[in-house]
Amino acid sequence: MNFRPVLASASLLFSGTLAAQQFGGFPPSTRWQQIDTDTARVIFAAPAAPQAQRVASILHRLAAAPSGLGTAQKKISVVLQGNTTLANGYVALAPWRSEFYLVPGANIFSFGNLPWHEQLAVHEYRHVQQYNNMNRGLSRASGVLLGQEGRAFANALSVPDWFFEGDAVYAETVLTPGGRGRLPYFFNEFNALWKGGRNYSWMKLRNGSYKDMVPNHYPLGYLLVNYGYEKYGPEFWGKVVRDASAFRGLFYPFQKAVKRYSGVSFRQFRTEALASYRHEVSRRRDEQRTRSVVTNFYFPQAIGADSMLYLKESYRAIPAFYLRHGGSERRIALASINNEEWMDYSNGTVAYTAYSTHPRWSLTDYSDIMLLDVATGKERRITHRKKYFTPALSPSDSTLAAVNINDSLQSELHILSREGKLLMRRQTPARAFFIHPQFADRKTIVLAIRHANAKVTLNTFDTETQKFTQLLPPTNAVIGFFHPVGDKVYFSSSLNGTDDIYEISLATRSVYRITTGGVGHYFPSLRGRELTWSQFSSLGLRMSHASMDSLPRIEVPIGQWGVEQEPFAVAGADSAVQILDAPAEARPVTPYRGSKGLINVHSWRPYYEDPEFTFSVYSDNVLNTLTGELYYRYNQNEDAHGAGINLAYGGLYPVLTAGVEHTFSRTVRRPDRTFTLSSTDLRIGYAIPLNFTQGKTYKFLRFGSDVVFNQTRPTGATKSFYSGFSATYLSHTVSWSQQLPRARQQIFPRLGYAVSANYRHRLDEPGYQFLANGSLYLPGIARHHSLVLSGSFQQVDTLNVLFSNRFADSRGYADYFNSRMWRGSANYHFPILNPDRGLANIVYLLRVRGNLFYDQTRFFSDDKLRTTDLRSVGGELYLDTKWWNSYPVTLTVRYSYLLDAKRVGNPNRHVVEFLLPVNLVPR
Repeated sequence: MNFRPVLASASLLFSGTLAAQQFGGFPPSTRWQQIDTDTARVIFAAPAAPQAQRVASILHRLAAAPSGLGTAQKKISVVLQGNTTLANGYVALAPWRSEFYLVPGANIFSFGNLPWHEQLAVHEYRHVQQYNNMNRGLSRASGVLLGQEGRAFANALSVPDWFFEGDAVYAETVLTPGGRGRLPYFFNEFNALWKGGRNYSWMKLRNGSYKDMVPNHYPLGYLLVNYGYEKYGPEFWGKVVRDASAFRGLFYPFQKAVKRYSGVSFRQFRTEALASYRHEVSRRRDEQRTRSVVTNFYFPQAIGADSMLYLKESYRAIPAFYLRHGGSERRIALASINNEEWMDYSNGTVAYTAYSTHPRWSLTDYSDIMLLDVATGKERRITHRKKYFTPALSPSDSTLAAVNINDSLQSELHILSREGKLLMRRQTPARAFFIHPQFADRKTIVLAIRHANAKVTLNTFDTETQKFTQLLPPTNAVIGFFHPVGDKVYFSSSLNGTDDIYEISLATRSVYRITTGGVGHYFPSLRGRELTWSQFSSLGLRMSHASMDSLPRIEVPIGQWGVEQEPFAVAGADSAVQILDAPAEARPVTPYRGSKGLINVHSWRPYYEDPEFTFSVYSDNVLNTLTGELYYRYNQNEDAHGAGINLAYGGLYPVLTAGVEHTFSRTVRRPDRTFTLSSTDLRIGYAIPLNFTQGKTYKFLRFGSDVVFNQTRPTGATKSFYSGFSATYLSHTVSWSQQLPRARQQIFPRLGYAVSANYRHRLDEPGYQFLANGSLYLPGIARHHSLVLSGSFQQVDTLNVLFSNRFADSRGYADYFNSRMWRGSANYHFPILNPDRGLANIVYLLRVRGNLFYDQTRFFSDDKLRTTDLRSVGGELYLDTKWWNSYPVTLTVRYSYLLDAKRVGNPNRHVVEFLLPVNLVPR
């Protein structure tokens, strides 16, 4: 058998989520302003001015308060984005900048009561403090040698991601009256695992699973960080990360630092930390009999004597609406892509929201209201390019209530017709937010209001008088998911330290807690005397049913709404400074020119890919509209030295690109003689990336053109027999893809396709190359199997001397370059095993999967009259791994059986290849 190692591309075929940093994501008409302080430069557009002032004040106070991590400070630029509905934020080291996405998420149980921009300010600035105080020892040396990318890599290698996020969640919890550390929802997964007896290994908790529900590094990190502060004091983690980031002890520096300052091994530390939070004795893992696919049921409600309607998703299926009648389940329709788990039902109609994008500007997107007919499965979008959340239908089904975020980032309550016409609007006070409005009758809406002080009130709103009536006193507890029935309202709240279901009488305002025990209880729905809701478990959100007569009714005194219980004690909360008490200040505002700091060199590093060594210097500006690379390259095969620069500007509708490279000396050896040459390559072009995501599928279109000029000149003795060469050509590209979202276990989408084409042709003389590729993604036998059909076609002029081969032949064969070639392939991908096993915190094996393939390539002679087919069949074994609990790497073993080996003079039909991703070390 023939073994040969090869490199395979590990590119992402489709992108279903936004990357952290969006290149050129806003229109050139944006007029940026800034608040420039000694702590941060806050950059924003005019509608976000109130949030910018508040963020600047909070950052200034955070910088002055003791952090426990150290006193190092470095000013950072913070860009506020107000046009995307994806609530998020990040701090990046390369380049040094932060970005806040200001539209809050609608699930208050997940995000909490804090005003979203204030929560972002506390959480993200904690990352700033972490980075500022981790610039030590080998991390500092890495920054000197490789720039900000080098320090980011060293920090990530020495300090785990769970500490970064856990410590930031701790900051937002201990320094404010809210924060996710006070939310039962934040700990649901851990509590469900402990109650279900699922005691996972440390490496499984760190790396996740394709088969089991595993909490991510946010709650894991918070539990460990909070425990460390509680047991070892406020300076404990500062000492640990200072030593770890300096690589004191070199190998496993974080674990050694924990042992150094706690007196126990890291294994013992984490075991004791997690054990301290368990409030029930778990059963052994092998005693847990029930095993099934992790599935979530949202908003289950009885709509008939034996009919249940719900929104469902699982690790094997994307979200869809279902109707269960008797013992059978019918899918009504796939849910349109959205960014909130929400539905409301009335009289045969489901209301929910759907996500859509601005075609060009990736930081502008929308959330619109959809109405779904349960009987027919047909739906229609009744609003367009708005920011609506949690729509609810009136009892008559003629109007809707929904939360809207306006252009000034204020929360509004909108009443709309079924056609989407705005009938009424009501704004909240400054920095307040409406939560989960629901009709109690034709003119009364029940809703919560999250106020600027992070307290929540339960209210009714009279649509005729437009007046609010407060039902409960302000509370730090989370309140939401209202279900009015007659003069009663059922809802979920975190008042008792768990998310339980409560009942309030609109007439008497008496409150009862009607669920106890369990983990989290959400989406109550009552039909007759039967209550239905979703309860969190180790297998996801599962439906629960109970007669009201069988449920407890524990009266909740009105005064208890000011005495909320927390899921776990917060270390140091009694003595911590409350950062949000920062006084309101009107800081000077000045314009921020988009051209400011276009050249912002941040990193430099070498890269080697046989036979070329490259050293590059990288630049990216704060607004992320100009990216550049300046590089030196040495080709060891040709003893060639070269230098060049590549630039891309995304501040206009087309992305403009340019590049130049000069090779100073290149040695080309031929059998008869040796050439020494110098060459210059110049490229300029444009690309237009478009995103038409809407409805059920992601849709991406990209097209552009480049003009390329090459001039090759002889040097030295070569001038006597070679006059040189020049060529100019155009390159046109276009690509289009459309796909359904993927569930966690799906290797490829159940349905989707991608096509691309590239045409290059010379301008100075005849010559061309055309290449087209396409893939079709179809369902397999099981829901997480995939059938992938793909094909390629390439044709070049018969006298081609310029364009290189970019055609992928049948697997197992060497590369051949003919004037015309096409290939067809069939692939069947399937999972084999989910081992969930690791070794020494170095490598973790998440999944083993396979692929059976058939390839056929046809080569044409120059006159196109003769053909040769090269066919192969075989299989591929993929190992989906994580290295150092952070970096996903897929390793592949491929076996090819060459059906036509003799046609190319190969006596061996068996080829085995080991494939590594070419971006194992990112470029």
